[in-house]
Amino acid sequence: MTTTRRIAEWAATAPRTWSADALRTAHRAFVDTLGVTLAGQAEEVSTRLLAATAAWGDGAIAILGRSATRPAPWAALVNGAAAHALDFDDVLDPAMAHPSAPLVPALLALGEETGATWGDVLDAYIVGFEVMARLGEAMNLSHYHRGWHTTLSLGSPACAVAAARLLGLDVERTHAAFSAATSMAGGSKQQFGAMMKPVHSGLAAKNGLVAARFAEAGITAAGEIVDGPWGMVAMMAEGAAGSAAMGPLGAPPAIEEHGVWAKRYPSCASTHRPADALLALKAEGLTAGNVESIVALVSPAAQANLRYRIPEDPSQARFSLGYCAAAALIDGDLTLASFAPAAIARADVRALAERVGMDIHPDLAGSRPVADVTERTTVIVTTRGGATLRKDVGDPRGHPRRPLTDAELTEKFLTCAAAGGIAHPQAALEAIESAGPATPVRDILGALTPRSPAVAAQRAG
Repeated sequence: MTTTRRIAEWAATAPRTWSADALRTAHRAFVDTLGVTLAGQAEEVSTRLLAATAAWGDGAIAILGRSATRPAPWAALVNGAAAHALDFDDVLDPAMAHPSAPLVPALLALGEETGATWGDVLDAYIVGFEVMARLGEAMNLSHYHRGWHTTLSLGSPACAVAAARLLGLDVERTHAAFSAATSMAGGSKQQFGAMMKPVHSGLAAKNGLVAARFAEAGITAAGEIVDGPWGMVAMMAEGAAGSAAMGPLGAPPAIEEHGVWAKRYPSCASTHRPADALLALKAEGLTAGNVESIVALVSPAAQANLRYRIPEDPSQARFSLGYCAAAALIDGDLTLASFAPAAIARADVRALAERVGMDIHPDLAGSRPVADVTERTTVIVTTRGGATLRKDVGDPRGHPRRPLTDAELTEKFLTCAAAGGIAHPQAALEAIESAGPATPVRDILGALTPRSPAVAAQRAG
């Protein structure tokens, strides 16, 4: 049996007998993603995408936090981009990608369109998460290091399989959806720090819905699209181990095996370990005024990601080690406010950012096993008095091995919802937290979206 067929067969037939831990992790991922999406709707990229998609009609599917609606694929696009606009959305280690920013908007759009329940979308999310994780195992590190933005390249087929699961497609059509989505996969890391970067997440969500609907309509696609001679591994991940490195499908589910990294800071994941290290040193008495220089020893991937020494705008600031390190040490945290235009223009922060350097961590240099996505950071601070301070960070705050508490996740949601203009963030959170397996997706979205009587009637119909 081919790898593609094996994935499709599992995705179409796996029983809905997920553990309580798997369902709780999926639920938390939805809460987290809904929060960052609401905040992301206030970003320029979201406003421009909403305008760009207006030409294709209003549709009936919710744009979270807005009274506007769009057809399902375009709603998935706009919401998916908003989910990633602040780089505050979660991370999946083996995929080196953001899983929920494409998966959640895709499934909510399709769920609203089809009348699905909360239990239905959690089930489909777990299946899509599995596909993204296993493809990451097969294709990384090579795929990521070659410059692919995995949130789009792996997110497109993951969203397609998740959508196929939600639609109840059989094995053949799930196979076709998976294969078709790889023809839509793309995304270059050259876009990191540009407005187009979060659009990649929206494209993955939209691609998944389109591929699943293609398959539902009977459009067929190539057979072995993972390990074939012109398949994903050969074309996009030269030197990777391929399916030989994939864990067994659903045994245990990837959401239990790998977990979800819910971000503590609204910036590139590669900034989180250095920020944690500097905040720990600050708690021990280090002040910004006593810093002569800072050097962070990071992975090759982190060094490549953090390409902006002194940022010119908020998007670049999220990918600037110098800025994030300086802001964390001066402000004592990295928050949504840290990335406002006025914040990144501060003279004291920019002056300290000039004294931040970066090098490859000796433990992560040279040849590594093809599927080793291990990350760690050592921050070395030289003080004005000549002392040297070191702080090592393996798992950052929010990582599955160091997760956010329920209280921290709640605070994050409420802060994000308020930033997105939600009048009653606590009520919105309670609507999500009270959802049971049989709760219609439409009911949950109603608490997150202003609705005029005309819009409400249109959606109810």
